[in-house]
Amino acid sequence: MMNLTIEFNKPEIKSAFDWQLAQEINVRNDENQVIAKAEIEIITLNKHRGADESYELLSQHDATDWEVPLNLFFKKQNVAADLVEKLQAKIDTKAKDHILIEAISVLPAYRQQGVAKFLLKEIAQHYSKVQSISALCMPMSLFVDAQDCETPENTAYYQAMNLTADELSTEALSAFFQQSGFSYLAIDDSALEAPLPFKVFIASPQTLL
Repeated sequence: MMNLTIEFNKPEIKSAFDWQLAQEINVRNDENQVIAKAEIEIITLNKHRGADESYELLSQHDATDWEVPLNLFFKKQNVAADLVEKLQAKIDTKAKDHILIEAISVLPAYRQQGVAKFLLKEIAQHYSKVQSISALCMPMSLFVDAQDCETPENTAYYQAMNLTADELSTEALSAFFQQSGFSYLAIDDSALEAPLPFKVFIASPQTLL
């Protein structure tokens, strides 16, 4: 069994707002090589700036991955009532933090060894107070380009993923999320201008642990 270590990089303010943070989390092996990675966003909703208001602010600055979750699965600062039970969460009048996993990946040589589940559990333990953890599920090659990475280490990591040749299908990814404690959120495409290129899953620290 290989020894895995987790490394939470310092969260950074994502855009114009101090209530939207971006963070990278790496899993390293015995040789100190990054073998898995998650890129997450954390937002704080409160009763003065709930889901609708937060989305309005985010969308003024740029397209945001929060569009679907905030518009469909939230009410004020909480997840929608029908999800609370699934997530074993509580409706709360206080401010609530929510996580969106924008990308989670494991190098091909290290798959099927529990690495991704280890990474999800570490996120759940580290952020045990968040109310929801959402994930957008689609093959990495559709939204990551190794050439666009900000650091040489990330470029090397995503080049090693060999994204264009990666055989991991949306079906396999969906199965992984559901086995890990996420619930699939069905979305009525007829309400949308175009079908979504991704599937949405939602969990909480409780369901992941």
